[in-house]
Amino acid sequence: MKKKIIIASILLILVLLFLYFRYVYGWYQLKSYNETPSEYVSNIVINKKEYSSDSASVVLQIHDFVKNHQESFYSKEYDESTRIIVDTILYSYDREKIATFIIAKNPIHKLRVPDKRYKWYYNATCYLGIKNQDSYFLSWIGPNYSNSYDLGSISRKIRDYYFKQRSSNNNSNDEYNINDIRYWNNGEEWQKIEHKREMQNDSVGGKLKNPENVSEDK
Repeated sequence: MKKKIIIASILLILVLLFLYFRYVYGWYQLKSYNETPSEYVSNIVINKKEYSSDSASVVLQIHDFVKNHQESFYSKEYDESTRIIVDTILYSYDREKIATFIIAKNPIHKLRVPDKRYKWYYNATCYLGIKNQDSYFLSWIGPNYSNSYDLGSISRKIRDYYFKQRSSNNNSNDEYNINDIRYWNNGEEWQKIEHKREMQNDSVGGKLKNPENVSEDK
């Protein structure tokens, strides 16, 4: 009889723990997110042709990052077999700035311990962009989400972070979520990217003005 009571008590504790983590803890975590107030949610609508053109431009730049192992694509896991997916592009009101969620799709064999039930795995991150003539100058801001076997799952993770969790991070200076219209006027982050863009343009301009300083491969 005593043994049955102990077993029943253990089972009850396990059920209560399950309910706590399934509902109470999950609800508390959700409530701790500072979701963007509805009056500040950005609702910029871009026509399909312009969005497709910008997506294509973003993919071309990201492919250059992959090829040269720059920005978030420094790892050797990225190469010509990497496929780039533009999950989302968000725009400022004047369309001079963008934020884009990028998902990289890689063959499963590149993982150290691949799950052979799957053909691909996915990594996701975020880039900001500033208008640079007919395209956008892109700069990686992170964070990175890695090694997901499901495209939909990793898409939801990065959206949840930037639309709900970002401004809830007490260990950072991120005051607004990225879908908050106030974020686009948040000077410090954009100033850093603008400075980076200007430095790159000055470097390219200097090479064009002084071609003797550009070495040629022989």
